[in-house]
Amino acid sequence: MSYLYECLGDNFMRSASLLFSILLLAHAVQARPLVIVAEVYAPATFIEDGHQAGIDIDVAKAVFDRLGIAYEIKLLPWARAWEMLKAGDADVGLHVSYTEDRARYVRWPKNPVWQADFVFFTNQATRTSYDFKNYEDVKRAKVRIGIINENAYYPNFWEAFPSPDRARQNYYAQLEAANDAATNLRKLERNHIQLFPIAKILGMYMVRDMHLENITYYDWVLFSKPYPNAFSDKSNYSDARYQNIQAVMQAYDTELGSMKSNSQEYQKFFERYQVPYLDTGGKVAR
Repeated sequence: MSYLYECLGDNFMRSASLLFSILLLAHAVQARPLVIVAEVYAPATFIEDGHQAGIDIDVAKAVFDRLGIAYEIKLLPWARAWEMLKAGDADVGLHVSYTEDRARYVRWPKNPVWQADFVFFTNQATRTSYDFKNYEDVKRAKVRIGIINENAYYPNFWEAFPSPDRARQNYYAQLEAANDAATNLRKLERNHIQLFPIAKILGMYMVRDMHLENITYYDWVLFSKPYPNAFSDKSNYSDARYQNIQAVMQAYDTELGSMKSNSQEYQKFFERYQVPYLDTGGKVAR
């Protein structure tokens, strides 16, 4: 009799183990793709020959492919992408810099994708007329400055151009908002605005790609900041290996750190778009 119980017990354990494996497999199959959002901002995130491309997209694909996580990437105006992250309708945002307000809704891993030096891009007429060296020079000249709705920029920028109700697009008098960088560069080309703060390597790439001949920039660095990807606190993502979005972020951070440790290999993500890999910023202008 005891032998029969032992056999039944063994069979039960095998059956339970098989059932658990089937349930895990079913969960893995049914796990939805990770929803990744980004604004169009070449060469970080953009469409090339009808396909999604860019430094941040290529890095994200490489990391999540290595982790075996299925994903879908949506390129949207930043204001809409941010609302999706806040609501948990998107799980990950590419190219999202830190602000205290954003920290109420998303978390960042330790490793950024890259570092950006911001400068003022301008047109030839403005560059010839004004030798701007600081924010006070710009304010005295009362020139128009193009910005992108809901972009964070940097505390020293908002100190110079205080805009207490940015959520309602109530900006400092010299600031004029657009939905994307390409719009601001076209306005700059036509002298509808005179300055546009943008990461230098992004601006140089876009000017070349858009064949804009009337655009240049000022050499002084407005500010430098890292660009990590952000993970939504309200994400409900899970699969057989990652219980929640925090576990995904930890795995992502470990894998990205490993990729960055091989600097020559990591630079290839940037070389494809003919831009330098910058992981340490310049001096912040005051």
